[in-house]
Amino acid sequence: MTDLERLLSSIDVGPPHDLAERTSFDAGALDHVTRVDSPIGVVWVSWSVNGLTAVSPVFESQNIDEFVAHHRRPVIEDDRLPNELTEAVERGLDAGDTVGLPVDLRGLKPFQRSVLLACATIPVGSVRPYGWIADEIDNPGSVRAVGTALGRNPIPLLVPCHRVVKSDGSVGNYAYGPEMKRQLLTREGAILV
Repeated sequence: MTDLERLLSSIDVGPPHDLAERTSFDAGALDHVTRVDSPIGVVWVSWSVNGLTAVSPVFESQNIDEFVAHHRRPVIEDDRLPNELTEAVERGLDAGDTVGLPVDLRGLKPFQRSVLLACATIPVGSVRPYGWIADEIDNPGSVRAVGTALGRNPIPLLVPCHRVVKSDGSVGNYAYGPEMKRQLLTREGAILV
């Protein structure tokens, strides 16, 4: 056997160790997740090849297993956000500016997706009643269903369901409690009843 043949036989030419993960991620069947510091504390941020899939405070899910169980999507833990998402996520968490934020709502039913897309148009510092969302999606009788869809928002800190309030202007409910909702609105300069 020649030196070249010995060298070639000693090289592992098998597939890369992360081939299955990369293929699953590229196909949209697996998300990445990392912890990100934010003005409201540490949050989990997960993303797919199409955009953000979930954001939740770490107190909601203290470890990766709890995060996966809560969001029901397979994930792989990562060290950091990819560069193309970092600025948009920081801007969203710091200032509430979510314009142009890439989100992946593929796993949601059409009604919930339409509610969240309408919600995403509410500007920083503004609030809208649940009925406004129902009107925006051409379903004026769906106020309660709008509330349910917002309560199941997988990206509540960036798809700003905290900007949706009761028709009398009071805060109403929020996935992480009315006090956090009030804090987020106060940070954004929204006027509350």
